[in-house]
Amino acid sequence: MTTPVLSIITPLYNREFLIADCIHSVGLAGLPVEMIIVDDGSKDASVAAVHRTIEALGLQGQVTLLQQANAGPSAARNRAAALARGEWLVFLDSDDLWFPWTLPSLLRSLPTLPAQVKLAFAKGVNFADASELESAEPSEVAASQHDCFVEAVKRNPTSRYGACNAAVRRSAFVALGGFSPELRCAEDTDLFLRVDGAVALLLQPVLVGLRRSGHESLTGNVPEVLKGFDWMVRRNAEGAYVGAAHDRHSFLAGSCAYSIKAAFSAGYFLQAYRLYFSNMTLLRDSRTRKYLLRLPLTPYSPSKSLILLSRPCYYLYKS
Repeated sequence: MTTPVLSIITPLYNREFLIADCIHSVGLAGLPVEMIIVDDGSKDASVAAVHRTIEALGLQGQVTLLQQANAGPSAARNRAAALARGEWLVFLDSDDLWFPWTLPSLLRSLPTLPAQVKLAFAKGVNFADASELESAEPSEVAASQHDCFVEAVKRNPTSRYGACNAAVRRSAFVALGGFSPELRCAEDTDLFLRVDGAVALLLQPVLVGLRRSGHESLTGNVPEVLKGFDWMVRRNAEGAYVGAAHDRHSFLAGSCAYSIKAAFSAGYFLQAYRLYFSNMTLLRDSRTRKYLLRLPLTPYSPSKSLILLSRPCYYLYKS
């Protein structure tokens, strides 16, 4: 294959029954695209499932499978990026799906973005069953451009911003040193906040089906959520992040409120209160001021207490 335009990067961990659908949904055959899958120490038959799918679809020249001991999604994505040859790194989670028009749309839109755009997000829609995606339809790509990540979030707060629907110029990714391997949660947000360049949002059409996986996701691992938030606060104070100070402050305030709610919901009450009282100044931001009185009372809410106390804590890993 000639030098690919895009490099699709997929970390894989215990997705034996989902990875084949993921690969099949991309529609690689005959297009100037490579896919690099990194198995992050799966304990099931995920690796065998990848080999079967590559063989069945005749993708031996386009799909590369790497294996490593479990080290987390940051390390897996970084390893794939080190081998990638495309101008753009496009991230796809192993349990998510693309539409028949996703790859053609990305091939048309990403290479034509202005040079100052270093990060882009595709529109995603959540689903639990693949039948929920049947109503999605193709259309011409509609995009908006913003000066940096926090500006994009401020202007489009309801959009989805995660590695599962992101694309980064490979040159920018390398310059930033990739994802922070110390993190297993918020590693993508930390990277986005460090990108010193414009951000494009591909607002139409829907390009990614994002599987609802609940507590099977790393976002259900509250200690890692809290570690990721503390990391971002520290890195912001060190001047590592891009954007107006007020916008960064507002973004972190929203992240703080989310982390506190996640801790309460999983039964980590002491950690939730620690986060609350140590970030009172941050929570006074206009975006989260309304939560100042509500958040500390969360465990005592009659409508939520039974839910909070009955939710088990899971530490399951999703790449």
